[in-house]
Amino acid sequence: MQKIIDSLHQKYSDMPSLRAREIRVDKQLRKVFCTLSYPELADVDKQRQSDIIDYVKTLVPQGYSAKVSLVNDHFNLMSFKRFLNDLLKSKYPLFAIISKNADVVIDGYNVNVVFHVNQTMQTNIEVSELFAKLTDYLANYTSYNVKFDVVIDKENTVIAELTEQEKLVSLAINRELLKPSRYFSVSEVTKHLGKPIVGAPMYIADIRKPSDSCLICGTVSGKTLKASKKDNTMYVCKFTLSDQSGGSINCITFTRFEITDVNAIKENMGKTDSEAQTMSKTREFANERKMKKLMDIYDGMEVIVRGRIAVNSFSEQLEMTVYDLSKCKIAPIGNLLHYNKPVADDYAVVRPQSCSEYKQITFVRQLVGETILSNKTYVVLHSNITGHNVVKDKIFALCAVKISDGHIVERWFSYINPEIDIADDILAAADISTDKIVFYPTVSEVISDLYKFTYSLPLIGTDLHYTLDLLNYYASPIGYKFTNECMQQSEILSNLFDNSIFAKKPNCSKLEDVARQCKVACADTKFCKHTAETLAECLAVIANNAK
Repeated sequence: MQKIIDSLHQKYSDMPSLRAREIRVDKQLRKVFCTLSYPELADVDKQRQSDIIDYVKTLVPQGYSAKVSLVNDHFNLMSFKRFLNDLLKSKYPLFAIISKNADVVIDGYNVNVVFHVNQTMQTNIEVSELFAKLTDYLANYTSYNVKFDVVIDKENTVIAELTEQEKLVSLAINRELLKPSRYFSVSEVTKHLGKPIVGAPMYIADIRKPSDSCLICGTVSGKTLKASKKDNTMYVCKFTLSDQSGGSINCITFTRFEITDVNAIKENMGKTDSEAQTMSKTREFANERKMKKLMDIYDGMEVIVRGRIAVNSFSEQLEMTVYDLSKCKIAPIGNLLHYNKPVADDYAVVRPQSCSEYKQITFVRQLVGETILSNKTYVVLHSNITGHNVVKDKIFALCAVKISDGHIVERWFSYINPEIDIADDILAAADISTDKIVFYPTVSEVISDLYKFTYSLPLIGTDLHYTLDLLNYYASPIGYKFTNECMQQSEILSNLFDNSIFAKKPNCSKLEDVARQCKVACADTKFCKHTAETLAECLAVIANNAK
């Protein structure tokens, strides 16, 4: 694909910052996916942008189609650190650990990166010529001028510790193991629109992010067919596709009809009257066949489709643009291999901590009466999330505290790499900065451990159904589902106070009021680690002061 890069730079020599950031070839689809980047893209004329994309399409090999995207070449501090971290993990995994202690300064389009390493790591970097390799790669990837340097940190023993490297390896293995591998079995596949489809479609419920090429199947519903308001030669067909995994996605396909006007054919193509007449009739027949195919898509029809997954800018939900559609028969999900995972034997990423360090002074007093916490185990679950849209919003911290018979026994906590940019003021509520959170596991990587910690136990918290919706969105593809009973913490607190020796009952919907009544320190009401621990201590205090 070097031909594309060289031709692009030669054609647009006045745009030296133009980069062919990624070129990927799908031989099965005979398609080339190309992503170009340019700084301050908004300042480039729309027509010129279109010309660049069209020119790249002419460079792909014969018989291949092209999907070309032109994006803005821009980094902020968090996105560059995440990019550098992912780059080292994917291309130079032996050096991935050094990104943890990197100082990054961005000044315009100049980036200075300083790694804090020990003497051994510095020697390894020099022998492998790592900085030269990174510089060459980034020169082709971005227009930013990136410089690398190292500082010997004699006190930095973390980098040399084997446990840190083992953690990185464990995360990499988990990432591979947690990739969804559930597929439908389809038969009697018959081409309907576009090219023939061959392959195993994935579960719609397993779609978690945009994709240039995706294969799914399901039943059509809510089908509509209309001519485009902006282009009367274009017809837009929309429908919802649902499969047996419980997932559904909105689909849209565009079909262009040929111009049949004789005069337009003569004017645009320079044909004679007879040639234009013949071409007009041929196009009319072709248009009739296309319309028949579109009309023949009906509600209840089982289809397999191939296309591009993207986020709809209006609904903020994932949507598929369908390129190819075939009729098919879908095998029942009961005959397929699918997940029914048991609880893991051990914790893989986040291990609970014993809470014996808590000075549970009130436990000295013997329980006089029974409470709802007596002889039972509960889990207080709090989270820091950006919102309640399962597609758009992310979890960036989770804390669970286990209470058994009114005693705090274990705590499970982890920051979560949200894999998107989050404003500094939002992260500040969780007592972490943008340059640190990227080194923590993703929500998919901690699902198994949280599932093990909370398995079959009632959960106590606020708006837990939103949290579980987000958790189940990522848990479903890897075979887990949180079906725990959810209990509102204000109701639990109110019930406990009604059956306690406390003379005054505080506002149970305000944790700080409850903590003040129980004489429990309430460090913060925004960070889930603090609120979960505070609530658990309050529950223990009230339960051990029952009537």
